[in-house]
Amino acid sequence: MYMTVVPSKHRLEQQRARLAEQAPDLTQVLRGSLFERTRRCGVATCHCATGEGHPVVCVGVTMPGGKGMQVTVPSELVPVVRLWTENYRRVWELIEEVSAVNRELLRERLVEPAEATARQRSSKRSG
Repeated sequence: MYMTVVPSKHRLEQQRARLAEQAPDLTQVLRGSLFERTRRCGVATCHCATGEGHPVVCVGVTMPGGKGMQVTVPSELVPVVRLWTENYRRVWELIEEVSAVNRELLRERLVEPAEATARQRSSKRSG
């Protein structure tokens, strides 16, 4: 005989809180991909005119509507941009994990009807 283990509301809420605490500082996120490419500087006597171009690090992102955008990243800022893009990915991973916990709370009917509206009101007052 198999027994179904019903997750406790307290355990799920603790799990959700632990996930939220792991979120990086939202001022330190950047949507995009860091990549290296080469470019030609346009100086006729430069080696890039006939050979390989100059290596350049960029962050690229597709904007709404499908238009792409690239921003050149100075070498001293590459570690910062790498951290910011990794933070962005981590935020979305955490959102998915919190959503999974919330789905389980909903599936098990462990959510109070007034819970969401009370939180919204308190966050608006503190913001």
